[in-house]
Formats: sequence, structure tokens, C-alpha cells
Amino acid sequence: MKRTLPISMVALLITLLLTACSTASGEPPEHYQERASTALMEARGDAEQLEEALAIYAEGLEEHPDNPELRNGRAQLLVNLGRYEAAKQDLDVLYEGELHKEGMLLRCMLNERLEGATDDALACYEEVENAYAGEASDPPDANHILAARLSGSPQAEALLQEWQASEKADPMLGETLKMEREGLIQQFLP
Repeated sequence: MKRTLPISMVALLITLLLTACSTASGEPPEHYQERASTALMEARGDAEQLEEALAIYAEGLEEHPDNPELRNGRAQLLVNLGRYEAAKQDLDVLYEGELHKEGMLLRCMLNERLEGATDDALACYEEVENAYAGEASDPPDANHILAARLSGSPQAEALLQEWQASEKADPMLGETLKMEREGLIQQFLP
């Protein structure tokens, strides 16, 4: 005589098997961030290992889609890989939630790199400049100067001079901040 398992027992076994085979590990976001950081350090420019780091970010975002650190890390890696459209998509998602000023600036630069110096791009830079101006620092942050320059702000030159007069001024960065618009975008997003 053949014995059959009750339906509830079969459902439990199926659930256990699916859970065991699932890629979702239930790990916290920090686990994925650490794994991706390790993969990036070990990559040393190796394309295959960079793709592995990208896969780790994707795995972490599958588990934690609203985690800003994972999404920002992936966006930064995508920029480094020259995948600007995908990076912009991640930064757009972050912008809808919480995007720090540096991420906002990168998002604006990606907009300009992909679509040109449109009115939207200039307005984007102005928003970033205002965010930096609301948290004034002495000397001004280089990203504040960059946002002011790219927005066409009349404050840009004064901010640059104040920064150059400080002890924190780096001559190489100073030369970069003096570059023309197209050169600046090409410098950061070749």
C-alpha cells in the first residue's frame, strides 16, 4: 500500500526546498556592500572582477531595493565602467528618495553628458549649488565650486578665489576647476 503525505506536509516541504534553493540570503545590506568593496579592491581594473562586483550590487539591491548605499555604490561603479545611462537611472531613483550633494552633482553631470547643456542640466546644477550654499563651509567645497561653475552662477569665481586662497587648495584640482565646461564634463565622464 502506497502512503501519501498530507497536503500541508507537502506544502511545507515545497516551501523548504524553494527557500533552500532561493538566491535570497536574508543578509543585511552591509554584507553586500562589504562583498562588493572587497571585489572592487581585488579587481584592480580587471573587467571580469568588476562585473562580479556589479553582480554583487545587483544581488544586494534585489534583496534591499531601497538601500541608498548599495544603489549609490552601483551607480559609482557603472560610471567607472562608462555605463552612464544605467548609472543615471540609479541616481534618478536615489534623487526621488535621498541623494547626497555629491550624488546630485554626478547626476547633473550625467544628464549633461547624455543630453548636452540643456536648461534642465543648468537647473540641476543650480539645485546642487543651492544645497552646498545652504551648508557653507570655509573654504568652499570643491564640488560647490564645480556646481556653481557648471550652473553659470555669478558666485563661481568668488568661490574659486576663496578656495584658492585657503590652505586646502590643491593646484591640480584648481586647474581642473578652471577648465571650460566641455573639458570639465570630459574630465569626469570621458
